[in-house]
Amino acid sequence: MVILAACLIVGLLTLTVWVGLVGGLVGGIGGAFENSLNRLTSHVPGTPSPSGTALDTPVIDAPLNGGYTTQASLPLQGTVPGDVVGKSGYKVNIYLITSKGAQRKVTSVAVGGTTRFITSPVTLTEGNNSFVATLASSSAEGAPSPVATYILDTVVPKIKISSPAHGAKVSASSIEVSGSCDAGTNVAIRNEQAPGGSLNSVTVGADGGFALTVQVVAGPNTIDLTATDQAGNVSVASVTVTRSYGQLAAHLSVSPSKFKASKKPTLTLSMHASSFGGAPLAGASVTFTVTIYGLGPIVSPQLTTNASGVATWQVAITGASAGTGQASVLVTSAGGDVITATAAILAY
Repeated sequence: MVILAACLIVGLLTLTVWVGLVGGLVGGIGGAFENSLNRLTSHVPGTPSPSGTALDTPVIDAPLNGGYTTQASLPLQGTVPGDVVGKSGYKVNIYLITSKGAQRKVTSVAVGGTTRFITSPVTLTEGNNSFVATLASSSAEGAPSPVATYILDTVVPKIKISSPAHGAKVSASSIEVSGSCDAGTNVAIRNEQAPGGSLNSVTVGADGGFALTVQVVAGPNTIDLTATDQAGNVSVASVTVTRSYGQLAAHLSVSPSKFKASKKPTLTLSMHASSFGGAPLAGASVTFTVTIYGLGPIVSPQLTTNASGVATWQVAITGASAGTGQASVLVTSAGGDVITATAAILAY
């Protein structure tokens, strides 16, 4: 009996030791898994910090459109280091850098379960608004982030047309419109009367000046300019010019201007057209008409003046009766201006 009791005691002791070892092993595996899971969830990859930025510093997203905006308030977004993701007690502080270089806290946001953060809307003032972010806990605050600057611009650009003068008369098929506006502004020009609207645009340089070429047609032309600054503010201006050749003139001659009706002469009609300032009216459309007693009107094909503003046409006359007649010419400039001229003809 003594021996049996001793064996029973030894067996129980052995079983207790074995259960303890297995429990310890399972506990160790569970603890290791839990630690690994914690490390994975608390090290969510974040956006790499800019060169020279401390690894424990949050980063504000670079503003779009060069920072220009017309919104008086907007939220700031950015990233935080992965080491603090999911941990309590951490927050991102946002500071406005004042005109004197001091930092004034404007808002805070708690670090959440991702590397991204977004603040409540912050108020902007007209002009530059520079912000930095820091990571803070209950006991410490890190270094400030790189500066992110927003430029609030709610003022429409000032556009001024210096040339041509409103109501000016021009003779060319295109003109230059010049003026001034805010640097960096895009100025677009349009003439709805011209084919295709004659669209053109330019970005104003640092000197504030601009010059744009636009087509014009015969008669009044209302030329519209639209200025759009970097923030999206828009202003418009317009100028009206009239395209005119000035005192257009056409001179018509017929040779021979007198002839016997019984003859069958060949008449030569010659026309010279002049434009603004007496310059030759080149490229104009020309139509001659001959009316002789006893004959119906004889019309030429459409002709074009040469570089000297001259057009000629010859026509044979058959079956004319004695009496007075007339030659005429219709001239249409490339810009749509119309002039006429006549010359007498006599058949005897």
